[in-house]
Amino acid sequence: MSSYILRNTLFSLESIEALLSLPENTDLGASLFDLLTKFQEIKKFASEIHTEIHLVKPVLKSLGHTYESKPKFFEEHIKNPDVALFVSEEERVNNSHLWGTQEYYTNTLGIVLLKRYGRNLHEGISGFYLEFENKMPIYQILYLLKKSRTPWGILTNGKHWILIRRPVQFEIRMIEIDVEGAVFEGDEQALHLFCQIFSSTGLKKLLPDMLEEERKRLLKDLTEKRVSLDKQLSDQKKKVDYYPTIIRAYRQFFSAWPLPSTESYLKEKNITVREKDSEGSGLINSYDHTDILSYLFSKKGSQVNPHLEEIILGEKSRRYTKEDIFALRILDVTPGFGALSTRLVDALAYLSFVLPYREKNTFRAEWEEESALKKCIIDTILYGIERSHISFDILQNTMKSRFGLSGRNYRLGNPLIGMPLKSIVNAIDSTNQMALFNKHPKDVIQEFKELYTLFYSLSDKIKEDLELRSATEIKLLVYTERIRDLLDVMTATYFTKTVENKRIQEMLFALDGNDAAWTSIRSQGWFAESKDIAKRNGFFHLEIEFPFLLGNAFDFIFVQPSLNYSWEEELPLAEATKAFVKRGMSYLKQEGKLVIISTQAIGQLVPELKKSKRYELESAEGICVLKKKI
Repeated sequence: MSSYILRNTLFSLESIEALLSLPENTDLGASLFDLLTKFQEIKKFASEIHTEIHLVKPVLKSLGHTYESKPKFFEEHIKNPDVALFVSEEERVNNSHLWGTQEYYTNTLGIVLLKRYGRNLHEGISGFYLEFENKMPIYQILYLLKKSRTPWGILTNGKHWILIRRPVQFEIRMIEIDVEGAVFEGDEQALHLFCQIFSSTGLKKLLPDMLEEERKRLLKDLTEKRVSLDKQLSDQKKKVDYYPTIIRAYRQFFSAWPLPSTESYLKEKNITVREKDSEGSGLINSYDHTDILSYLFSKKGSQVNPHLEEIILGEKSRRYTKEDIFALRILDVTPGFGALSTRLVDALAYLSFVLPYREKNTFRAEWEEESALKKCIIDTILYGIERSHISFDILQNTMKSRFGLSGRNYRLGNPLIGMPLKSIVNAIDSTNQMALFNKHPKDVIQEFKELYTLFYSLSDKIKEDLELRSATEIKLLVYTERIRDLLDVMTATYFTKTVENKRIQEMLFALDGNDAAWTSIRSQGWFAESKDIAKRNGFFHLEIEFPFLLGNAFDFIFVQPSLNYSWEEELPLAEATKAFVKRGMSYLKQEGKLVIISTQAIGQLVPELKKSKRYELESAEGICVLKKKI
């Protein structure tokens, strides 16, 4: 693909090739060259008005658009779009009397938002109090599209042109082209693509028809593949059997993406995946990674999409700020190939754009640039637990394909099987005699918590703090591994009777012991068996994997009890939901929300939950929100 196509989340490779195969408009290409050549003389000092008059509007006219300038928006605090596009002059005249109303925009073909020449379209204006026009332009156009219900938006600084489709929720479906670079470097492909998709005929008919045809063809292909997969998986009960089948199916669509956790698991079992050479499907847009795989690999296909803005903001009477958003900690217990997690990233990014700062003249640069903003959300707000190796790999690939980032706080494991640290204290047999110089297990757990508090308080830039931070980290790693081993062995007692209580007591009172004692413990058969059970069943101890829980809790926990992968046996839905509620509520803030996404589970459990004296309940279509009663 041309290097002047800077970003594409709108079209598949096949659609791009189809557009490029259409007849070229050489006159339009020559017109663009003339306009940009003349503009070079003033571009160094060009204001937004200069850019509009001398470049953007002449280009729109060359592209065949009928437009109206400076249409009034129906929200007073929002900067008006610069141009409203119409299907024809007749449509423009017929709708002019609706100027300034929502209905006016509903009848447009699209809107155009332009910025001064060369302004970064993905970044707010640093150092300014962020009124709407100073915020990130890409989110300005997204906001206008969501509110106005017009199908297309064009965002441009004269050099770069972005076409964005009206979002269903918060997703950014767009293509960005460096038109100036393509014109002066003679990149005919990028220039030809620009002329096709930004033209009046492109927006009116070509693109809607092409995208709808692509959707139908993809759905047909996926339906056939899903039927075939169901047949192949019907008799496969072990991971060593169905993982290779899933890998081969995945490679047919996304051949270039790695599956390290799955392949590592199979390697341990001496299983080699024999797969046919595959280049992936040209019909696939990598932006659709999660939606395609949710349909293909989930038993019930696509899951319910919750109204995240309503869930997160909730109480309309409260004044939310950007700082409130970035103070959140959210756990996705059942990511499902990243379907919910990616929607959370998009929703939180959009909400951070909409909400004001707590103080009027504050500015955080990392919150006002699109890629840095999403990195901040993924690295500091979102946490997740995925129970299947291949689903975990696909989740990470989804995050990388959508945002260019891995989910740093996502872990592999079964969220329903594990123990809290308080279980250690409860297991202590006080009649046992401790070694003379060993700390009591209660003191070790307390020190473990204090070490984490200290670790997070230390700067990674001050020399003295760095030295202490390094020493603290070494001790934390030792304690973490020992406590994880202990919790694994304690949990394993529910699966096997070979671990005697005296073994657990031995581990308890050796938590602060020397390395030789732990080397001895780890070399014994009962320990190896317990760790094998832990690995096979994905034991997950939340405070060990997410140590911030030692002093805090989650604001939101999302669960999808009805989410079953096509290779799994279905669980009793009501019982699974109860298990998620019991597990999740332990790690939820007093004012936090546990969000259950499952039409069936809600139907079965709402009457029972309403009777509970422990929870407050809100339910809507496919969604149930639980809060602790005060």
